[in-house]
Amino acid sequence: MSTDYAPSVDFSSLSSYAWLPEVEGDKPEKPVDPEADNDLVHQRIVDAVDAQMRARGFTQVTDPDKASMLITYHNGLEDKITVDNHGGWHSRFGYYPCYHCFHRPGYGFYGDPYFFHDDTWVRNYTENRLIIDIVDPQSRSLIWRGIAKRSLPRLSTPEERRLYVVETVSAILAGFPPGRVAP
Repeated sequence: MSTDYAPSVDFSSLSSYAWLPEVEGDKPEKPVDPEADNDLVHQRIVDAVDAQMRARGFTQVTDPDKASMLITYHNGLEDKITVDNHGGWHSRFGYYPCYHCFHRPGYGFYGDPYFFHDDTWVRNYTENRLIIDIVDPQSRSLIWRGIAKRSLPRLSTPEERRLYVVETVSAILAGFPPGRVAP
């Protein structure tokens, strides 16, 4: 999780928020990822952000012109690969991943040419990136941004998906407003 903000903004003066209205032509032209960008995910994110903002004492207003801040978010998925190289020395002394290798044929004692072989693990995973932006309503400039990048777990039920979103949004907004002491 990471955050960034404009130090010149007095965040203590913010009291209400509205969702940043979509402007015709603002949508990116690249294809939408239906797994990350659909009505169900959108509603879960909006509900989680609304709950966190209420918990922080902010009031939601429907008219963006009457809000002291505007909120929007960006959500996406990206396929990633990670490669980990573990020196083989640790497997000779009873440590994971090869606690039994010492007793296998071909694995000798100290000085054996196989003693220092490497174990390379390659893992494919999907990274979920959720960005929450707080925008100044007059200038429409970004005043605060929170970012979460997480490995997307296997989520089987709507409740698991909802809890994943709530946990992610809570972690992002833990740093909002800047200077706030977390409960």
